[in-house]
Amino acid sequence: MPAKKKTQKLLGVIGYPISHSLSPVFQNAAIKKLGLPLSYKAIKVKPQALGNFVRLAFQKKYLGFNVTIPHKEHIIKYLDLLTPMAKKMGAVNTVKIEKNGKLIGHNTDGLGYLESLKKECHFNPKGKLVVLLGAGGAAKAIATALGNASCKKVLIANRNKNRAPLLAQQMKKNFPRTQWETCFLKNIPSSFWSKTHLLVNATSMGMKNIPLVPLPLETLHPHCIVSDIVYHPLQTSLLKKAKTYGLKIHPGWGMLLYQGALSFTYWTNKKSPLATMKKNLLAALKTSS
Repeated sequence: MPAKKKTQKLLGVIGYPISHSLSPVFQNAAIKKLGLPLSYKAIKVKPQALGNFVRLAFQKKYLGFNVTIPHKEHIIKYLDLLTPMAKKMGAVNTVKIEKNGKLIGHNTDGLGYLESLKKECHFNPKGKLVVLLGAGGAAKAIATALGNASCKKVLIANRNKNRAPLLAQQMKKNFPRTQWETCFLKNIPSSFWSKTHLLVNATSMGMKNIPLVPLPLETLHPHCIVSDIVYHPLQTSLLKKAKTYGLKIHPGWGMLLYQGALSFTYWTNKKSPLATMKKNLLAALKTSS
């Protein structure tokens, strides 16, 4: 008697717009590598349709799904539980659906970022000084992960005078042992540059048609890592400039890959085939560059 075929479960990423997402490329590669009865796809969900999608996800055989812009905060009211990390961030990028239909919100963005730093650059933020450019959702995820990892000091530099202090205030409440400071992006104190261990661009600077604010990278400590969460193009203007000064660089694909790998493990309880996921993601990025 032939073995009973397992019912295929669904995974995906929801957002609006969503056609640009590269998550299906490396997630489906992981599924194929492990031979799992799953499929992963990008799903366009308009803001007004979010609640309906979440309510029907269990009926439609979803095991879970990723969440991207503009739903990361709005989805929380439709979920049953949040993990401690999701609670601290006030945002969800990964939803897991239990067998009883309960929806659990998790966030792997910041954890994925730190994991990529650890694996790709051998960097541990504990006790280090970090300059974080930006105060939006990505910066919040990274700041939370840095605080959670006992970073010594984080300077949040932003173009908007109100957002950085608000983020710093929240981080001080959650992580009082880390020192949190703020400033305008164009007015980063010169004293910081020579002591910085990690410079992170968590803004849209470097994306197509968005210029980079002049930064005195030549004054950074020679062992400083320059990190950019922008992954298209593969090497942004910030990373190219950092390389001319002999600085170690950390491209944006790392955060994308590792947050996805953590989501994959969270859904399946299986170790992510990172080498396969990385190979397929980088191939897709090179093709689209």
